[in-house]
Amino acid sequence: MLAVSGLTKRFGSTVAVDDLSFQATPGRVLGFLGPNGAGKTTTLRTLLGLTRPTSGEATVDGQPYRRLRDPIRVVGAVLEGPQFHPGRSGRNHLRVLAAAAGLPRSRVEEVLRLVELEDAADRRVKGYSLGMRQRLSLAGALLGSVSSGVVQHANVPVLVAKQTAPPARRAA
Repeated sequence: MLAVSGLTKRFGSTVAVDDLSFQATPGRVLGFLGPNGAGKTTTLRTLLGLTRPTSGEATVDGQPYRRLRDPIRVVGAVLEGPQFHPGRSGRNHLRVLAAAAGLPRSRVEEVLRLVELEDAADRRVKGYSLGMRQRLSLAGALLGSVSSGVVQHANVPVLVAKQTAPPARRAA
């Protein structure tokens, strides 16, 4: 479950988020709508441990993100555009992420199929269309068979809480 309770975030004299509370429970999708500057991205960054709240808390399965034992298996995230090297292939990009997380290579093939990029997986990312790059970012967020997801698409943040069993960890 993703939860925010009494969350306030100030940047100097600017209040970006003011006393926000919500829960995204398993099986539910929660979308954030609001004008630019309403605090949508700040809330998601706080939930993911990238920004510290001024007050209140943001938790994933009852804990702050930074305390999660194996976060890649708990929450997948795509925020504000793709994060990959344009000279790498889509498959290579995902293999690097999987290796860093100790996930099996087979999971790369599974997420490529899931986001329908298997036919383009060996092409360089710089040749991908915008939609293909977005799907590659989503594949990266799904690598850990996450139980929750945080996705920002076209400035509309979406939180998804679902229940799945994470893949087995690769032997070292």
